[in-house]
Amino acid sequence: MLNPGDWTAVIMAAGGGSRMTDLTNQYPKALLPVGRHPMIWYPIRMLEKSGFSDIIIITRQSWQDQIQYSLTKNSPQIQAKLDIVTLSDEEDFGTADSLRLVADKIKNTAVVVSCDLISDCDFAELISVHRKHNSSLTIMLSQLPSAIVSETSVPGQKSKQKQTSEKISIGFDSSEMDRIIFWKSQIDMIEDEHVTFTRKFLESFPNTRIQSSWTDCHVYIINKFIIKYLQERDNISSLSMELIPTVVKKQMSAHIKDRPKEDTGLSSPGGDLKDDKKKDLVDFAAEDNENLKSGVKFLSLTSDSFGLSDDVPQKNLIGCYVYRQTEGFCVRANTISAYFEACKQIPRLMPKFLMSSPKKNDQFQNVPQSTTIKPKSQVGTDCMLGENVSIGEKVSIKKSVIGTNCKIGDKVKITNSVIMDHVDIQESSNITNCIIANSVSIGIKCELSNCIVAQNQSVSTMSSHTNEVLCQLMEVNFE
Repeated sequence: MLNPGDWTAVIMAAGGGSRMTDLTNQYPKALLPVGRHPMIWYPIRMLEKSGFSDIIIITRQSWQDQIQYSLTKNSPQIQAKLDIVTLSDEEDFGTADSLRLVADKIKNTAVVVSCDLISDCDFAELISVHRKHNSSLTIMLSQLPSAIVSETSVPGQKSKQKQTSEKISIGFDSSEMDRIIFWKSQIDMIEDEHVTFTRKFLESFPNTRIQSSWTDCHVYIINKFIIKYLQERDNISSLSMELIPTVVKKQMSAHIKDRPKEDTGLSSPGGDLKDDKKKDLVDFAAEDNENLKSGVKFLSLTSDSFGLSDDVPQKNLIGCYVYRQTEGFCVRANTISAYFEACKQIPRLMPKFLMSSPKKNDQFQNVPQSTTIKPKSQVGTDCMLGENVSIGEKVSIKKSVIGTNCKIGDKVKITNSVIMDHVDIQESSNITNCIIANSVSIGIKCELSNCIVAQNQSVSTMSSHTNEVLCQLMEVNFE
């Protein structure tokens, strides 16, 4: 079990969803609905099931009330105490900037999770890996579901469907495959004509294995000394692009008191910050190690520190390891395709996010009692409907998620689609492979295929649209 005094859970929910602006220009990404709950509900439940009773949520100031309302009114199953910390809307904060803001709230170890993670993994296994290796930094990796990797049909304009890869090129120690010794994004690998390795690095790791099939889930367990280092380095803005490459590089460095400015240890490639008069990361690691010297580790005959004087270089002060999710479902819903896939999978996954008691899970129904369905209508077992949905006669709904307070007219067909809240779809319309946002009205005999319909839009009767984003353009008057 977790000791609440040692671990602090932090959810990053300040991102604007720049890769899915067709949906996030009117919504905070964290509140996009996935099934019956906002996206951020899922990482909260993952943390709760792992034993966290206090969770820090970092978001924008203008979103605070929306998030607070959504998580308290619409998601009553949340039992953890939520501490919502806000960032100024006027400033551009990266993930490292956000973590630096709450550094004083973190006691010993931070578990940092992105608000867009939808996964059925057990965080207890991730925590177990961190403890097993006495890790300084542990990263969760996964391989995207084949449905997302393949070229499936994604709603919206085809020209916008190409997404930037978030794959990471990672080097593993061949003798200890859970340990990371190289970290670089594939974007950086493409931009750099050459990747250089120092001679000492190659001598120490002649059989380094570089893999590019893993995706960074943006779930990190970070020890306090790294956060102390981050507090002094305000030029680090991103966790994945700046802090992690630095920590991975520095883990092979040796620490010597009053050492010269030049690095005294091995260097692994992958982004570095020039040293200045501030303390180096290894200094913070050494200070953290000093606190252990009076404990069991220092007294043990098998300890690396036993019998060594303070003037002897201390190596392996920093260790970076990974936890791989190889089974189940895991996706970061930060693109249209990933979000669409998460929504389609949630009817199957939902019981895993509910209370652990099997008896209580049996109460979960994909079609709630408040929904009314008229005769000769069919709702597939792979669908999920929200509360207070009205379905007319001879309606067919397959592989779709329907939000709350929706009205579906007679002879409507909905296939492989995500329908959000308060949507009115009138008689004989056909909706295929679409995302329909809140409060949309769709007229009689409309044909929509592979479309995204933005919030509060009205689709004219008998209109037909394919691979379009339907939204009202803002009018600008020049005087």
